[in-house]
Amino acid sequence: METQTMMKLTNVNMKSDSLPVDLVMEILKRLPVKTLIRFLSVSKLWASTIRSRDFMKLFLNVSLTRPKGLLFLFRHGYCGLALYPKTHEPSSFTTFHVSFHSSQWSTVSPSVHGLICYAQATTLVIYNPCTRRSIALPEIDTWRRPIRYYLGHDPMENDYKVLCAMLGGTRDLVKEFRVLTLGTESSWKMIENNLISHAPFGRELCINGVLYYQGTDARTYDLTIVSFNVRSEKIYPIKGPSGSSVFMHFESSKLISYEEKLAVLFFAKDVRLCVLEDAAKEEWSMKTFVLSTAISALNGYGNSRSTVTDTGEIITAPRFLHASVVNLDYYDMKTSSERTVYILGNKTEDTVYYVESLSSNLVENLMFL
Repeated sequence: METQTMMKLTNVNMKSDSLPVDLVMEILKRLPVKTLIRFLSVSKLWASTIRSRDFMKLFLNVSLTRPKGLLFLFRHGYCGLALYPKTHEPSSFTTFHVSFHSSQWSTVSPSVHGLICYAQATTLVIYNPCTRRSIALPEIDTWRRPIRYYLGHDPMENDYKVLCAMLGGTRDLVKEFRVLTLGTESSWKMIENNLISHAPFGRELCINGVLYYQGTDARTYDLTIVSFNVRSEKIYPIKGPSGSSVFMHFESSKLISYEEKLAVLFFAKDVRLCVLEDAAKEEWSMKTFVLSTAISALNGYGNSRSTVTDTGEIITAPRFLHASVVNLDYYDMKTSSERTVYILGNKTEDTVYYVESLSSNLVENLMFL
């Protein structure tokens, strides 16, 4: 019986190796990451194909067309939890847990095409929740200065780059920038900084190869959006929407992608959506949405974590989550409708976890770290 099984497996391997590589890639790109990892042992051809740069880019392009998942990152206990919706019914969510080298990490970047970057003491780590693998980046000589780090992706070359802003002074203003290309560079290189003096805050956002983060102008205290072209490694400032300095003092703000454009959400009693219509002219449009009292209170006073989907839905989760039930509030900015989704977790566990961040753009990524 074992001999017959081995003969069948050998025949499958021989037939698969006789197929054109392009056809093999077309077949494999439709499979989930877990299956592809198992298929690394099918044959040398399949292993080299799955690990190739061309196939990883092809697989990512397919993943980006599928529904995106939610990624929760916790400060203690569970380090991560991902939810992949198959339909709009809460019972259809599947979950898996991710882990880091240790629970002692400081800050973490949002998911960028399936990868996240987090700081562990003076070390930056890139982690792939799908493959459960990570890589530590070369350490930066910071002279004990604080840094802000941002993960970006170039869709043309399928390159991932980490941008580090070195801070200094009593107000933690950006003094210099350094960048590292994942997988091809072994040291950080300094890049030109022609920006106005600013203090970075909030989480970054990467849209179509451009990385954005928010900063406060050191002179006017107005909102400045810093843009970093991942491919060219050029940095440009974008003036924030009019009156943003008032918003920043009294409301929390978040960078989002709205209809494939850069936008800023300002949370208070209502939601102000400012969309960048023309980056060259720094022209912004503004819309106002009224949320329910409960959701507004959560977003406005830091009692929740929120994210925005590609379809324009604001997803809000409590800052402290129970392991047994995950409750999410959805607000559709296009239809002005609200709904609450309850996801059953571990019924036997009554632990409460602090949510560090929430991302709604998680996709399967095959990159081997």
